[in-house]
Amino acid sequence: MLDHGDGVTSSTDEESTVLLDRLTSTTEREARKTTTLSIAGVTGVLVACAIAVGAVTMGIGRSSAMSPSKLAAALGAPSVLSERAGTFLHSKSCQWRLDRAAKENARCNPRGTDVVVVDELRAVYVDITKAASESVRERLASAFGASWEDPKYAKEGEYDVGARGKTHVMRSTTASLPDDILDTYTFFTFVRNPSERFASAYRQAFCRSMCQGCEAGKTPTRPPTMEQTIDLMEIMREKSRKDQSFCSLKDGSTNEWNFLNNPWLDEHLQSATFRMSGVTHRGNRVPMHFIGRVESLDEDWRRLMDHLSVDPAHAARAPLKHVDHACDLTEREKQLNAQIEVFRDYIAKRKRAPEQGELYEPVSVVYDGVGQAVQIPKPSTDRGEYFDRFRTLYEDDYRCLGYDKTNS
Repeated sequence: MLDHGDGVTSSTDEESTVLLDRLTSTTEREARKTTTLSIAGVTGVLVACAIAVGAVTMGIGRSSAMSPSKLAAALGAPSVLSERAGTFLHSKSCQWRLDRAAKENARCNPRGTDVVVVDELRAVYVDITKAASESVRERLASAFGASWEDPKYAKEGEYDVGARGKTHVMRSTTASLPDDILDTYTFFTFVRNPSERFASAYRQAFCRSMCQGCEAGKTPTRPPTMEQTIDLMEIMREKSRKDQSFCSLKDGSTNEWNFLNNPWLDEHLQSATFRMSGVTHRGNRVPMHFIGRVESLDEDWRRLMDHLSVDPAHAARAPLKHVDHACDLTEREKQLNAQIEVFRDYIAKRKRAPEQGELYEPVSVVYDGVGQAVQIPKPSTDRGEYFDRFRTLYEDDYRCLGYDKTNS
């Protein structure tokens, strides 16, 4: 049994709990409670609703999680609950994982996760790539004139981009937010099934014409296969864990765009847990108050608008438009689509991917940020099946975001 504070225990720290929301009646909460799924013991359907909570729920940005009784009191609910209180992220295990991600952010991503401040709503969107992020940003810009380039909050970030030198980007991030916003605004984000998010991230990471990590010598340059991408991510994750100087530059800039010196290879491949643990100028995790799901995007967007007291007639309430990316390079797009199908039809079924043919042949080298060729190993299952290894890479997301580990 695991103790969650104030005498509340559960048989597993992965167990889902009642979703607390000040705008939801006790009757509605009880009805929702019957449909909430246990991560450990239920297979099949995912939880259909967002992990939506009140303006101080979860305390993810604090040094420790609120106890259920304090959490309920902060929400205006009775101090003695007849139901379990909290969220998927409230368990001690998930708090430890979030803290671990925040430490890695402090070392490898000190400028923080990209955010959009919406002053009109007194809210902040924390950008999780490949989880409807472009759709959300587009709506916040069109409905409220809010963007991550707002000069009130954006600061210049310097990046090492290898052979191309340094680049400077003006964006608001978790690290650029002032205290009053950190203390009083509602922070929200959206998450997505890790498998689908990974497939989408693979496409965006390698669809660029200047393809870091691709093999030159053919037109277009070839990206690593899905299996090789998992190999490369394992290598980078191990380097990051074993070498505390990894991804830290002496001149203070960050290596986010330097493919082979990035613990996640590319920002689009970063875990959702990593991105929602972006560091603030205080050195701790950003707070988080509302987490919606891409799988129930329209419903959760509506619930978020309710939570933020957006007028029922406001244009912001319209369903979000899906924004997807395609590659301008036709041959590269064919390769990427073929590898995404490999992920779904082979790797997810724990089968070896085909290696013959222009769309499936593994590369022999990739290129680092300064254009040097780096030999990479041929794909192998000596370290285990690829899908199991993929799940290990994104274990934090599976364990702490309510996605059933027995489903892809």
